[in-house]
Amino acid sequence: MLIGPPPWPSGLAAAVAAGLALWVVGARLRLRPASRAAAIALYATAVLLVEWYSPDGVDGRAALLLALAGCAAVGGRARSALAGLACAAAVLVAPVAAVGFLALLGAMASAGAMASAGAFAGRWGPAARRALAAVAFVAAGAVAVAELRPGLPLALPVPVLAGLTLWGLLLCGLLWRRLAWLRPVAVAVLALLGCAWTPGPGADAVVLAAGAVALLSAVLAEEVRVLLARRVLAAGVSVAAAVTGLLAPGASPPEPVPTPPVPVAETRPAVRPVAIRVPALGVDGPLGELTADPATGELAAPDDPGRAGWFAGGVVPGERGPAVVGGHVDSRAGPGVFAGLRTLRPGDLVEVTRSDGSVARFTVTAVRLFPKDRFPTEAVYGPAPGPELRLVTCGGRFDRAVRSYEDNVVVDAVLV
Repeated sequence: MLIGPPPWPSGLAAAVAAGLALWVVGARLRLRPASRAAAIALYATAVLLVEWYSPDGVDGRAALLLALAGCAAVGGRARSALAGLACAAAVLVAPVAAVGFLALLGAMASAGAMASAGAFAGRWGPAARRALAAVAFVAAGAVAVAELRPGLPLALPVPVLAGLTLWGLLLCGLLWRRLAWLRPVAVAVLALLGCAWTPGPGADAVVLAAGAVALLSAVLAEEVRVLLARRVLAAGVSVAAAVTGLLAPGASPPEPVPTPPVPVAETRPAVRPVAIRVPALGVDGPLGELTADPATGELAAPDDPGRAGWFAGGVVPGERGPAVVGGHVDSRAGPGVFAGLRTLRPGDLVEVTRSDGSVARFTVTAVRLFPKDRFPTEAVYGPAPGPELRLVTCGGRFDRAVRSYEDNVVVDAVLV
């Protein structure tokens, strides 16, 4: 993300607000309450699934911005500038939204993707429209590839993604045959559904695609009443949402505790990390060793605030699995070694020099903030398909009563 994810209550609140905005968009489209209720139930189902299964939780800011853009766009041309600003903000929050926009532009510019070429493309010749469509589709693919994070798992389980994708394919197939004017939107939805299967932007793509699929389902229910009875659709989807809400807690991973699950190694590894360099933070210095506190089981902080430490009971940086490096954010003497950790961005470089002279180079994939009582132990210390690195420090609000920060900053990185 270009802008890091908010604390989970803020992200969930934005998702709820996006649902309310979808209801308003449905009203502006003159959809009946039953169809709008079905759309909100579909969207709520997806939000529940993302909240329970994704380690980052749901981030509804991009969905909220797009829903607000829809409210402004339906209101007339006078508000089109406001809608455009909201869409631009949505891309800043979740770059994967650009994939949907570019796919929409490419479909609008393509004469074969809609019954009418549209106002802006209608003035151009067929060759110019085809060129614009090709550029838009290539750009959409480039953004999707840039957002890939091969070292990360999928945001949701495969059965959940398969269910959402099948519903989207069925919906877009019906729209393509019966409502030709919605074909460009169908192309954009399919592009977002494809991104939902990619590691990295998957959770954002799921929320965005779910909102679009829900709204298009309501439109289809209004336009093609023979295919989808509004009351039956609303009732069926509401039951599915309720069942999801009841079953998701039981199917979700157990509540983690901030304790390293990897036992301390009995023998010292032959190769050890000895130094760390983070150019974006100006960090370049030796790397100590950290162990788990025997009394609490928690990872002990480095003695020197200006020096980071590697969890010696875990994985060596560069080897398969997640290597964990911790450091102070500050101290009584001033800023700590990881004072600027929260400012890292995807793509930033982290280099770890090892005792054999080799250098393991990692690139940042995500920067996340977690309440300490909801620390994602399994996601940080659990098995990983390839070499990964976790940088951990304190963050959030400082509680002066207990002299401690309320949150943890976790930076995920994968081997280059």
